[in-house]
Amino acid sequence: MEKAPEFRPTGNESGLDGIPGDSAFISHEDGLGWLYVPSGLQDGPMPTHYEPLESPVHNALYSRDTNPAVHWFTRQENRFAPPGDPRFPFVLTTYRLTEHHTAGGMSRFLSHLAELQPELFAEMSPELAVELKIANGDHISIVSLRGAIEARALVSRRIRPLHLNGKTVHQIAMPFHFGSAGPVRGGATNDLVPISGEPNVTIMEAKALTCNIVPGRLPHGPAFEDWLNTYVPKGGPPNLHPEQPPPGAPCGRAGGGHGLEGKIDSR
Repeated sequence: MEKAPEFRPTGNESGLDGIPGDSAFISHEDGLGWLYVPSGLQDGPMPTHYEPLESPVHNALYSRDTNPAVHWFTRQENRFAPPGDPRFPFVLTTYRLTEHHTAGGMSRFLSHLAELQPELFAEMSPELAVELKIANGDHISIVSLRGAIEARALVSRRIRPLHLNGKTVHQIAMPFHFGSAGPVRGGATNDLVPISGEPNVTIMEAKALTCNIVPGRLPHGPAFEDWLNTYVPKGGPPNLHPEQPPPGAPCGRAGGGHGLEGKIDSR
């Protein structure tokens, strides 16, 4: 803050004093932004497109649908639907509400905020609501390969159908601020999300997955297991997705990132 932009070090300085005045990246020893780094980068640095680990369509850019360097964390309770799985025809994305914070553990206990957003909902297009015979405010059940929750339907023109590869793909959007404790309670949207990790810092892909929507409320007790088995059979291998490695396979980092696209095929 005290340096003029034209300041240039003489070479005798140390630490921050040795950074030029127009070099803003003070956490780097040279003050410059880096595309490539000495160590630690597992993917990148230039962006490209891969489909989410769960997607209703295949990748239009590459022969591979998903990032080859991703962490899948393959196990039976963390299965991923393959592309175009007819059991899960809808796209689910998650978002935040102004009135709640993260998973809601703090904001749901504040009466004023809880009153403003008191219940979990799933926002959907009028077209999807008509197709499923769902009215605004109805109870619906949302199911993925990991589990099922219930919510209220919020029919909104903000959500629009997608037209992909000559067919209509519907999407819904849900906040992730609700849970089993507090003055207002609701299903935890994150219960539907698979556990994964992007290659560099293992951030989970929690913004895109596939699901099914069933009008009506979830059953309780033993009936819930029977209901869930109807929509998510327990059998089958843990790696249903054709690009998902089997349990115990080496981490995807060993295969490199999209810089090796077209040079190797680790499938």
